[in-house]
Amino acid sequence: MKKIFLAVGITIAVSACATTPINTSTARSTPPERIFAPELMQPGQDKVVLIVARDAGFMGSGCMTAVYLDGRKVSTIDNAEKVTFHVAPGRYILGTGPNPEGKALCRFGAESARRETEIIAELGKPLKYRLALSANGEISVAPTAF
Repeated sequence: MKKIFLAVGITIAVSACATTPINTSTARSTPPERIFAPELMQPGQDKVVLIVARDAGFMGSGCMTAVYLDGRKVSTIDNAEKVTFHVAPGRYILGTGPNPEGKALCRFGAESARRETEIIAELGKPLKYRLALSANGEISVAPTAF
């Protein structure tokens, strides 16, 4: 019986360290001073909405995460925040990783820990992506329905 309780306790402890998705419709927005590509903030009929949301949770909550579009840092995003971009239709590489301008350990592995994924922006098809941290501290970028 003790082994079962120990296993359940370890499972709860490890899962408590991972982050959880946030609802992009109610998440707080990243403030303008952390947007480094203001031209991507301009909506238009010829633009595609791209929402990037960072999960909520204790894991990594003390550090900002960088958001990249085609290798260019376009924003830093905090725990449980979202940033909404307006991009022209086309193919892009969306990336994330530790903020290279972060303080102390917050910038550790900024280049080697970066993760990227290809996105295809099509008119009339909004895109939502999630930045998540696993229990072992690895960051990922993936499509989300939230």
